[in-house]
Amino acid sequence: MKNLRFFLPIVVAVVVAVLFTQCKKDHSCNMKVTCYYSSNGMDADSVVPFALISFDTVKYNSGLAVDTAISRVQNVKTDAFGVFTYTLKYPALLIVNALKIDTILDLDSNIVAINKYTGTTQVQVNEGETTEKTILMVATN
Repeated sequence: MKNLRFFLPIVVAVVVAVLFTQCKKDHSCNMKVTCYYSSNGMDADSVVPFALISFDTVKYNSGLAVDTAISRVQNVKTDAFGVFTYTLKYPALLIVNALKIDTILDLDSNIVAINKYTGTTQVQVNEGETTEKTILMVATN
């Protein structure tokens, strides 16, 4: 009887701990995109700070929920280090576009030249993972 009074609370505590604790799996789908200037489209030069980011959803991604979530993302830019991060609730296949327009000024603050850089990449974000991609941005007219 003494042994039962000693082991019963331990058994109850173990059963309660097993029943009420569970592993919470991270279901978020993270992406990290870094933009770089590129002179030839194959080699990365310096990072592109404050590039404008836009998305195209591919028709075979997981459905309307992804399209709706992406359509709410507007006026997003890379940070000062050329990095853009975003988290989706669902796995998806996205086309990420980047645009940067640099103006070159003379000493009198007159515009001497306008350089437009664009780049794109395809990103597959998966559940519980962080997908990292690089966009090489080349000069376009």
